[in-house]
Amino acid sequence: MKIAIVAAMAEELAPFREGYPSSKLIWSKGKTKIEEVTNQLFLVESGIGKANAAATGAWLCERIQPDLIINTGSTGSFRSDFSLGDVIYSNQFLYSDVDATGFNYDFGQVPQMPSCYPVAKELLETIDKVLKAAKIPAHQGMIVTSDSFMSDEASIATIRQRFPEIVASDMESCALAQIAYFYEIPVLNLRGISDHVGDDAALTFDNTIDLAAEQAFKAVKALVDYWQKV
Repeated sequence: MKIAIVAAMAEELAPFREGYPSSKLIWSKGKTKIEEVTNQLFLVESGIGKANAAATGAWLCERIQPDLIINTGSTGSFRSDFSLGDVIYSNQFLYSDVDATGFNYDFGQVPQMPSCYPVAKELLETIDKVLKAAKIPAHQGMIVTSDSFMSDEASIATIRQRFPEIVASDMESCALAQIAYFYEIPVLNLRGISDHVGDDAALTFDNTIDLAAEQAFKAVKALVDYWQKV
């Protein structure tokens, strides 16, 4: 299985570069850097935000044609009972900042695109099994994507109202899933909790990003090791 691991920031990809020191840069444009570990495993730095993620997704799907894309890094938790450093993985991808409801689309749905991008049941079952075996604290749930860091309390309240099931937010994953949808390439999203959304999120993020990235690395590596054996 050819797997591409995508993270937005150098800090989020750092544990992977340390864990796979043989990786070499094979392509770069804008914020996107694609590194080859083997002909079956690639590390990708996308840059922050939906536009950078979408560009990365298109280049990745065209040039590398992976069988699976794993988006990883950090996430802001909407659940105060989830601990910093715990891993959250998506059961579906959707946007929290897209509104075409005036044309009878669901909130979060890009016009003429699916309302969301669900993760296949068998992939979710594999993640659950592998992370439990590795004893990595992890939670499955709805992670939404927007171009906003979740520190504004009014915006957070609105998102909670619109998406009662939400557990976390990021700035890239749904954009990757939307592009990969065109290529019929599955996408997973596993991230370490770097902060709890709200006024203190930015400060907590700065203090916790390394822990979040390390925990995300452990979770993703456990899955990569599993799939490389089967």
